[in-house]
Amino acid sequence: MPSHKTIITCAATGASLSPSMSPHLPVTPEQIVEQSLDAVKAGAAIMHLHAREDDGRPTNDVGVWREIVSGIREGSDVIVNMSASLGSTAEDRLSAVLDLRPEIATVIVGSMNYGLFRKAKNQGVSVFNLDWEKEAFGPKSYEIVTNNSFARIDRMMEILIDNDIGMEFECYDVGHLYILEHHLSRHDVKKPIIVQFLTGILGGIQSDVEHLVHMKTTARNLFGDDLELFIHGTGTANIRTAAAGGLLGTHVRVGQEDNLMDRPGVPFKSNAAQVERISTVFEALNIPVASIAEAREILHL
Repeated sequence: MPSHKTIITCAATGASLSPSMSPHLPVTPEQIVEQSLDAVKAGAAIMHLHAREDDGRPTNDVGVWREIVSGIREGSDVIVNMSASLGSTAEDRLSAVLDLRPEIATVIVGSMNYGLFRKAKNQGVSVFNLDWEKEAFGPKSYEIVTNNSFARIDRMMEILIDNDIGMEFECYDVGHLYILEHHLSRHDVKKPIIVQFLTGILGGIQSDVEHLVHMKTTARNLFGDDLELFIHGTGTANIRTAAAGGLLGTHVRVGQEDNLMDRPGVPFKSNAAQVERISTVFEALNIPVASIAEAREILHL
């Protein structure tokens, strides 16, 4: 059992799963705000956010972002974590972040073949209603290579350090940890180092417990006591992976961004339902959950 309290992050909506997969996926700013505030009431201390157009298409439009972030801030003091993955340059990716200044912004620290087509299969969905979904999950989905070059990561870190915005480093495979070590040797990043494992995506490491242990051991060897580690198993293994993370003594992430299904053919009805589920698991295992104030103290925000 962990010796500290476990932070629950909720990823309200993402850039990969889509409205045809579940009627409960929040896409409009109003839906994202409502589900986020409900997730906070259920026990989430951090909200990890993406922005979408009203048809569910991912966007980095600052106006859309502003509606989401301002609505959440009006209703809660939850820690706001903005994704910064859309855009061809570091400046493009961070445009909304610099405008809205969340406590944390996400920096992805590795490139890889990204099997978006597998995500649809994992959710049990093969029929799409919207033209943009048909394009995104068609032949185009076999061509995706994420582009997170050394130069782009360097520049994003420089900008965030200059603007005193905290960073969460997303790692999809063990090699990404060594890429992160390289960048941290070049930049003075405030401690603790916040690392988020994203497992289960075709192209990265999978969510088997032995992989999680290997990733945790490697991260601890590289970053020592300066590390605050989160685990997020994408796909329908999400809750099981979060339970494993809790037992391994890490913080966790759940939410509609990367899993919509409670069980095959039965979607979760909200982000709050996922937070409630993992909170129930942690309560049964005597794993204490951090409040928002406690999470801020743990992460030195």
